Amino acid sequence: MDYRKYVVALREKARVGPKTFQQLLLSFGSPENVYKASREELLSLPRISSQKVDEILRSQDWLPEIEKHLLYLEEQGVGVLTILDEDYPQLLKQIDDPPPLLYYRGEFPVGEKTFVAVIGTHRGYTTGGIELAVRIGKDLAQRKVVVVSGLAEGIDSAAHIGAIQQEGKTYAVLGTGLNNIFPSENAGLAREISQSGALITEYGLGVPVKVGQLMARNRIVVGLSQAVIVVEMDEDSAGTMDAANLACKQGKPLFVMAKEGSRKVKELIDQGAVLLEGVDDLDLVVNYI
Repeated sequence: MDYRKYVVALREKARVGPKTFQQLLLSFGSPENVYKASREELLSLPRISSQKVDEILRSQDWLPEIEKHLLYLEEQGVGVLTILDEDYPQLLKQIDDPPPLLYYRGEFPVGEKTFVAVIGTHRGYTTGGIELAVRIGKDLAQRKVVVVSGLAEGIDSAAHIGAIQQEGKTYAVLGTGLNNIFPSENAGLAREISQSGALITEYGLGVPVKVGQLMARNRIVVGLSQAVIVVEMDEDSAGTMDAANLACKQGKPLFVMAKEGSRKVKELIDQGAVLLEGVDDLDLVVNYI
């Protein structure tokens, strides 16, 4: 029996969030058992509304269609990983709200390796910041570290490119579906990443971009990683700061590249980030983890 169809139904048809999914698993033992529960049993759970119970009960009507869709995904080279699978990344499983369901193209997970997130601004980046991110991606890949980032314009893309140029592995966590790459200009880079690591998302194939989804992917970028490096920020780097804060919350080592006069860098150091003067300091990152 393919239990993945029940996970898909709960996530995509009943729109059950990660924390509610965990609550359902704890209460009923398996996704399949959720559909064996009565309305009264579902309603007895805290923070599950009558409307959400209706959505859960209706979502089982989609199970035959979901079975067909899972076969289609397999034909399209799309992998499906659930939190119930043995090879689900243990680090990601340990965060407060791990994604119950992940879709991917490429090799995921890649086994016992070191994973480091390399992140930064997608707007106010400088030429120097891009060059530094590429060098960091290359240097980490040379050390057999998997570079994790979010495929955004700017620092993220540069880190992915550096890893690829060094023939290393890199993960790109998307805030969209695999068939809806954002930004669209990165479609070619996304193809390269899927051949030298993996594209990963918690959203179905055609799901379009939304700001909330781009922010939500940060927890996965950080959750997959053993450490986080912030390369460059501008004054509006809300996404980067969110990821940095998540690193602190998850207890992950946080490193920030030095930039003279940067208020954001000082802010991260005040939060406990370790200052890196340059690429030569990456030994500190790798040895730390």
